[in-house]
Amino acid sequence: MTQNSDTSGGAFGLRRFATWVETAAAFLMGLVTLLAFVSAVMRYAFSAPIPDSHDIGRLALGVAIFWGVATVNYTGTHISVDLLYEMLGKGVRRVMDFFSTSLVLVSFAVLTVMMSKNAQDVFATGEHSYDLRFQIWPAYWLMVIGAGLATLTTALRLWLILRDETPHAHEDQSVLVTED
Repeated sequence: MTQNSDTSGGAFGLRRFATWVETAAAFLMGLVTLLAFVSAVMRYAFSAPIPDSHDIGRLALGVAIFWGVATVNYTGTHISVDLLYEMLGKGVRRVMDFFSTSLVLVSFAVLTVMMSKNAQDVFATGEHSYDLRFQIWPAYWLMVIGAGLATLTTALRLWLILRDETPHAHEDQSVLVTED
């Protein structure tokens, strides 16, 4: 187990929460996949599509993505290119981590504000799905909560970087390997 995958609690118990959120996001992704498969089979084999499968799928996918990003921003395990980073010393790496995390923090803060305005509009206009006519605003607010959590977890990661208490995703993990 690496430092980044430790679920013992971490700062403010966020690692444990991140594990729960990752599980929920994975479950939603599984449901989206299953829904798409069953809907395609029903549509092409039986000419009976599942009502609102497209709306349900896109809304669940949006929620899963934003909640998943919240955990990735905290753990620092997103996809990255290490060519320059690996050649630099620890001090410069910390500066790069601080700068990149600050940029992500500002981006997600703006995204959260803009998404909340959009969710308010969806709620105010009473938008609903096409077939079953269910209200779609709860899914929009779940996405906003996910973006807000991503902002919060990014801020926490930035604070931990400043205190030099966060594991860096790119550090050599060979110290964690023990020989029998």
